[in-house]
Amino acid sequence: MPLLVNVRSLQKQSERHAGEIPVADFAADFQDELVRFVEPLRYDLEVSVHGPELTALGRLETTLECDCGRCLKTFRQPLVVPDFAVVLPLEGEGAEEREGDFADLTPLLREDTFLALPTNPLCTPDCRGLVPKAPDRDLRPGKEITGGPAAGGSPWDQLNKLKL
Repeated sequence: MPLLVNVRSLQKQSERHAGEIPVADFAADFQDELVRFVEPLRYDLEVSVHGPELTALGRLETTLECDCGRCLKTFRQPLVVPDFAVVLPLEGEGAEEREGDFADLTPLLREDTFLALPTNPLCTPDCRGLVPKAPDRDLRPGKEITGGPAAGGSPWDQLNKLKL
C-alpha cells in the first residue's frame, strides 16, 4: 500500500502518519548482491502544508539482510533514517503529481531509504575477511616440503633473485 496523504485536509491542520509499507510495494525491483530487504518499511511522519509546499518530517526504519563485503557471512542489520525530511512544491514546476487531492509519498520514502543503504556492509567493524586456504602439502614422513614460506624463508626470496 502506498503512503497517500490528503493535501486538502492538510491545509487545515497537520497530520501524523504511521504505518508500514510492504517490501513488494517499495523495493520490488531493488537488486543488490550484498543487501536485501527482509521487513516492511516502517514510517512515523508528521505531514503538513505550509503555503504552496507539503512538508513531511519523521523517522523511517526497516531491517536488512546483508552479506559481509569481506568474509561473505550473512547477517541482519537495522536501517534507520532518524531525520527524514522532505519539502515538496504543490504548484508550479517540480510539483508533486497528485491524484485528485492525494499525493503519494512512497517514492520519496523509497529514495531516502535507498540512499541510507550501506555501500559495503561489514558483519563487524573489525572483520578480517576470508581466512586464506593453506597450500596443499604432502606431510607424510620422508617427503620434502616444497613451496610456501616454510620451504625456504621469505616469499620474497624468489623476487630478490631477479636481476633487473
